[in-house]
Amino acid sequence: MAESYSLENYVQDLRRISGNTDDEDEIIRRVGPLAQQMALEKNWLQRRHYECDTGQGFTAHLLHEEPDHTLAVFVVSWLPGRGAPPHDHGTWAVVAGVEGIENNLRYQRVDDRTRAAHAVLELKHALDAGEGDLICMKTGGIHAVRNETERVTLSFHTYGKHINFTERSQFDLETNQMKDFKVVVQ
Repeated sequence: MAESYSLENYVQDLRRISGNTDDEDEIIRRVGPLAQQMALEKNWLQRRHYECDTGQGFTAHLLHEEPDHTLAVFVVSWLPGRGAPPHDHGTWAVVAGVEGIENNLRYQRVDDRTRAAHAVLELKHALDAGEGDLICMKTGGIHAVRNETERVTLSFHTYGKHINFTERSQFDLETNQMKDFKVVVQ
């Protein structure tokens, strides 16, 4: 009988992949199938991972982080009817759906970036991501997430660096303001 792919195996593979290249396209290409495998196996999933911060609308449950805050792995739980506003990541990201459907909206900046704390975004495309589906972004990619279902949804997130230790922003589509974006982590 084949041994299941564990979180420990995944972390070892992340270390090996990121140790062999700095090319984000290559890292994402190689990490994506492994993240899908983790999302589908679910041998790491615990009951507490369904808990959500009601003020924020979601919670990032930390599964692994290197001492220097690199290679951070989370399972994120999303409350029904809630999500995260448009935001960027100060690192590459590979996200795989675990349970439920999450609406992902990808944006691009269309302003000239000359005004501080100001950004104009334009919707590039929308994607409903379900179990095993991948959402991958290079550093600076902008997206929003929304759980339009009636139950908590889960997704498996891998980042080149812990998201609260990067420079990242959230964006207000109505006022075009941008501000720092930190999240509740358990």
